[in-house]
Amino acid sequence: MLAAAPARAATAVTDKVISTVAQAQTNVPVTFGQVFKAGDIPRGRTVTATIKGQPIALQVDSKATYPDGSLRHAVLTVMTPTLPGNATLPLTLSAGPSPAATGQDVPISLSQLLATSYDTSVSLNIGGRKYTANARTLLQTAKDTNACKPWGTQCNQWLSGPQASEWIVNGPVTAADGTTNPNLRIYFAVRAHAHGSHGAVRQVQTDVIVENSWAYMPQAQPQYTATLISGSAGYTSPALTQYAYTRWHQVLWWNHAQPQVYLQQDTGYIQASKAVSRYMPLTPDEKFLASLRQACAPLDHCDQTQKMHMAGAQAAIGPLPRWTSVYIVNPDLRAYNWMLANTDALGAYDIHYRDQATGWPLSIQQHPNVTTTGWAYANGVAKQALTGSAVHREKVAAYRRDLLPTCVNNTVVTNCTPTSYGTGNPNLWDNAHQPAQSYVPYLVTGSYYYMSELAFAASFNEIWSGAEYRDYAKGLIDKSHSQVRGKAWTLRQMADAAWLLPDDYPLKAEFKADVENSLADWNQKYTNNPNANPLGLLDSGHSYSMQGGTRNAMAPWMHNFFTWSAGHAAELGFAGAGELRDWLAKFEIGLMTDWQANPTQGYCWLEASAYTLVVADPTGKTYLPSYSAIYAATFPSLVGLACNSPAMVTAMETLEKQPWQAGKMHGYPDSATGYPANLQTGLAAAADSAVPKAHDAWNRFESRSVKPSGTTAYNNYPNFAVMPRSVSQ
Repeated sequence: MLAAAPARAATAVTDKVISTVAQAQTNVPVTFGQVFKAGDIPRGRTVTATIKGQPIALQVDSKATYPDGSLRHAVLTVMTPTLPGNATLPLTLSAGPSPAATGQDVPISLSQLLATSYDTSVSLNIGGRKYTANARTLLQTAKDTNACKPWGTQCNQWLSGPQASEWIVNGPVTAADGTTNPNLRIYFAVRAHAHGSHGAVRQVQTDVIVENSWAYMPQAQPQYTATLISGSAGYTSPALTQYAYTRWHQVLWWNHAQPQVYLQQDTGYIQASKAVSRYMPLTPDEKFLASLRQACAPLDHCDQTQKMHMAGAQAAIGPLPRWTSVYIVNPDLRAYNWMLANTDALGAYDIHYRDQATGWPLSIQQHPNVTTTGWAYANGVAKQALTGSAVHREKVAAYRRDLLPTCVNNTVVTNCTPTSYGTGNPNLWDNAHQPAQSYVPYLVTGSYYYMSELAFAASFNEIWSGAEYRDYAKGLIDKSHSQVRGKAWTLRQMADAAWLLPDDYPLKAEFKADVENSLADWNQKYTNNPNANPLGLLDSGHSYSMQGGTRNAMAPWMHNFFTWSAGHAAELGFAGAGELRDWLAKFEIGLMTDWQANPTQGYCWLEASAYTLVVADPTGKTYLPSYSAIYAATFPSLVGLACNSPAMVTAMETLEKQPWQAGKMHGYPDSATGYPANLQTGLAAAADSAVPKAHDAWNRFESRSVKPSGTTAYNNYPNFAVMPRSVSQ
């Protein structure tokens, strides 16, 4: 769809087209993803654009819509006629009438692309043997067989318009004798740009994707160097070992015809759209921005924690990872590149399971018994004889059908066993420590690669869990994740994918059903259960033992993450999420305000950020009746002292073994990663709830005397710097 801005259209958002070189450029193509607030681009309307107030043609590839039909997310392409050197031009996006079809909006065709000499090739040197794949050959075959269509497995049409058309084709790498490598497959995302009516193709961008992702292929770990060529442009990789279920990509512009431009989005508008949380107004330091990684080599974990389960406070933890939250508070080009570099790094983790039969990430609706964490059990069932009752035979057959192949020892991997699941990959993913995978990168780039990363992450969150615990195809999160933080981050990842993926993406409805099923499950257990505990606690959250008890304590910071996640799902519009958030929010609000009714016996807010709390009797089976009881069981030396009084401060000095002051909370309060920072996420969500004293709790938190500051301030580490929408700054 091509549209030009009419006069006096209502502005939705103004982004910036920024030249990154001193030389002037003409006819500069810019393609990007844009999220919109619900209702900003109503059903029946489209997006129009102006640059410095002058209407300009805009191509709109709609991807996702709201229930009311208004546009949620689109990939936009604009051809900037003139871009002076080092200039910044305002690109204003507005709602306008959908234009009538004319001869000016004929999409760039595959024939037009193939009429040029365009090609991109991949050559892999595997053990001295050359394997190749060729984009032009795959495109020609797709054209000849009329295979290109939305979500086609041989040729997927991603963009279609007069300014940009994009096709994704794929094939194996093949040796000179016709032998193919069974594990490696190349995907070419080929985007052709033209300008003017029926204009010739001027520039071609190719995102070359190298995958070892077939879910049910026997695992292998090819070792190779890769050479990519697109006209005069090229790339040669370092020596690589590609473990099973990993991928990497590299973008090339044919003949180096890459525009030197950055589309800087209004990230305040992104926050206002509720796609991400509202963040404090922050400015990262210039020295910090200048130090940021700008790219990531193939299959390198870069700034991601290599073994995610080994560290709790890592840069990827939070509603958004550090690199993404920095971008959201300040969309400097260096922050943008840092975010994309560390999203690329996630290709090195074994979370990419593609179904050979469908061409898409594994589906638990098609493979209800697939699992990685529960693989040993699944393998045991699959080995049983097909005898006995019909129910037993079907169970064995189902686990056999869906059993993933585990790794086998060889010269590359040496720690494999036939009774446990593994890939030998030294980069270890952990659901309880997972980052928000590719959500904002896809949202702002509109890239097919980042879209598929978002889908792979959601699929892996499904298949990671034990089949019976998630209730097979229902995708229930609660029982299948023992750690509360694991529940939180899994809910976030599934909600993000279900909300942002294109409306017609093959697995979107499945991901949405997972979220809805999980929210209904939690609400049945807690929100709508008159016998649920009165404290807002999850029954499976007792993972700690304190005061001589057994599993009678929990981590409030994990609960904070889950309250935030439920609030995030509520902001994305998932039914039942708001009710769950309100039920959970009783906990954060209670810890901050319980003292008000009884200043000497009630729970004092200075300890609302404690690492662990006793919440049940010594057996771990019966909840304590109140927040005051939790306080007395966990902090007996503080009971009887007026909350935040001089006597309390003196007692805190003894308890904490360091100097203290009024208004200082427990747990590294001056740090951007301290426990008060963790609490901030849950409190921000709680403050937007309908629970009594919600704003009192937030205001009390804001009154604390020690906040992240200095070298540990939020400016350069804003992961947890979220705010309620219902309070003024």
